[in-house]
Amino acid sequence: VYETGLDVVGGLVSFVALLDKNPVQSFDEGSEQFSKLGTVDLRIDFLRPGIGGSFTATGSKLRAGRRIAVTRMELHNDSGTLIAVGTGTYSIG
Repeated sequence: VYETGLDVVGGLVSFVALLDKNPVQSFDEGSEQFSKLGTVDLRIDFLRPGIGGSFTATGSKLRAGRRIAVTRMELHNDSGTLIAVGTGTYSIG
């Protein structure tokens, strides 16, 4: 479950990076760009057991080129403890 959450956050960060480079004029145009996005590589380091009632995943862009974006993600539990970190590479072009 944690892998999926971190992958989704990394994908959304990549999509925002894509929109920064290529703004869209309509929902359909944005949907078309989003449909081309894909995970190329995902590495997750689990640091602690996933104990908690809720979790927060955050992400940031490390690099975004014409075709590839690289992101960094973190997962914290409800007490703010860092549970896992990830690095994702996404196809954006």
